[in-house]
Amino acid sequence: MLDKKDVQWWVLEAQKHPESATDLIRMLADRLAFLDKQNEELRGELIALRRNQRPEGSNAETAGLQERIRELELALRQGGTGQQLLVYAEDRIESIAPLKTTQAEGLGRALSDGVSMLVCYPAAKLLIITTESQVFSGSLSDLPVPQDGPAMLGNPRNVAAILDQAAFERCRFLTLLTRGGYVYSLLAGSVSTIAKRQDKLVRNMIPGDPVIAAIPSYNADLFAISQKGRWIRFPEKTIAGAGSLVMELPKGDAIAGIVPLNQDRDLIFLSTDGKLFVRPSHDLKNRRTPGTSGGMLFKSQTILGVAAADEIAILTRQGKVLTVRSSELPFKAQTETGAPLPGLSAEDSILTFTAY
Repeated sequence: MLDKKDVQWWVLEAQKHPESATDLIRMLADRLAFLDKQNEELRGELIALRRNQRPEGSNAETAGLQERIRELELALRQGGTGQQLLVYAEDRIESIAPLKTTQAEGLGRALSDGVSMLVCYPAAKLLIITTESQVFSGSLSDLPVPQDGPAMLGNPRNVAAILDQAAFERCRFLTLLTRGGYVYSLLAGSVSTIAKRQDKLVRNMIPGDPVIAAIPSYNADLFAISQKGRWIRFPEKTIAGAGSLVMELPKGDAIAGIVPLNQDRDLIFLSTDGKLFVRPSHDLKNRRTPGTSGGMLFKSQTILGVAAADEIAILTRQGKVLTVRSSELPFKAQTETGAPLPGLSAEDSILTFTAY
């Protein structure tokens, strides 16, 4: 799977950082196992398509699967060393750099509000979704590369979210969240078709209520948390075709984050003052439909967002990239006090984070 240069890189990293050698090996093994599984599944689908020999559409589907297999084989050859960190805002690209470099050295400059981040591979195929729900397809190499400062975007404008299309290999749906707290659910297949036309995903959006997030989902449960700590969990299939309000919130509160749940697992919450909290999702019971809060999960914290992941990358205002694993968080993260984010200095603050 790996050539000599890849192996040598990992050996050198282990020699430089012996205290992290175990983590490096685990990360490489996990990534290779995942990519190998995806590769085998796609090969199985390709064989099935060839056996079926359907007269219409089979050529296009087969070609698409063959292209994805080539991408996975490239990622396998990279051996997990090529992950890139993309930092972007509505009108600009702040940074495109190797994840490992940014973890070690940071971005080298301070950042302003309104940025988001994505971890992907150099060959990643992307979906770019605007605040008006218009969707574009492209690749990481299509984006302008920042030099001594941000690189401004010409078109598309007003970017709300950039996604790695590889996410839809596991998540066959897409959930859009608006600033006013409305959600819309779409089939991933329809999203790809609409992206080819560079059209809008939702034509009946409420005027003045822009898209602020796009989340690959499973058509299972969705969990949402507000800035003031109110929460709800409901089936994605209960979202109305014209969109549904996640939950009624009092003035001064807003949805802070939403994540898909296809199974019960630990949720990581991050507050604006740099505290980490972990809560098991099985303690947060499902409601039949969106609209009504399940109660207050946090009463004295302002919540920045939530992740249903084992590991998250956090971006600070000073351009530092901090990583956290839920399994390594101290017991305090399970209490009302929370655990301080390791590596966050007193003069710094959190801008955004992402699961990867």
